[in-house]
Amino acid sequence: MKGIGAIFVIISLILLLGGCGGESPKPTKVPVPPAGKPGVPAKTPPPKVAEVKIEPPPVVTYTYDPKGKTNPFKPLVVEKPETPPPPKKEVVETKPALPPEPLTPLEKIELSQLKLVAIIWHIREPKAMVEDGTGKGYIIAKGTPIGKNKGTVTQIGATGVVITEKHEVTPGKPSPRDITLKLYGD
Repeated sequence: MKGIGAIFVIISLILLLGGCGGESPKPTKVPVPPAGKPGVPAKTPPPKVAEVKIEPPPVVTYTYDPKGKTNPFKPLVVEKPETPPPPKKEVVETKPALPPEPLTPLEKIELSQLKLVAIIWHIREPKAMVEDGTGKGYIIAKGTPIGKNKGTVTQIGATGVVITEKHEVTPGKPSPRDITLKLYGD
């Protein structure tokens, strides 16, 4: 095995050194122009042309006229000091106080028009979904105002949602009434 390795090394050295042999290239001669022939007279420089002095153009001074222009150094946003609002005069209303209009679409719908379609109850804040008569869905949680009688969602459980409304049994004395929306009909 050692003999084969030695033969391989010797053959590679012979091939390597065989390609490096040969003569080195000879430098080529570059022709140099003659320095000057004694029989030819040297060229004389051309006669000087009269120098013409060119005067620089007159300096025009510019003066800035700010009329009709915005000040580039003035800030774009200027904070104005707050002035206290003028004192309001008290107006006595003689009209009876009307109840405020319902703020959400759920407060404009009777509870009998709502259908409970989904409940997510095994989480920290349970949620439910109700549909109105047109099929539009609303997500509700505990405390959501719902119904025309100022009801609020008080409990969401596995089987349904409990809504507490203020119901007047006797005029002037509202009492709470619990209404349950069930997920599945009985």
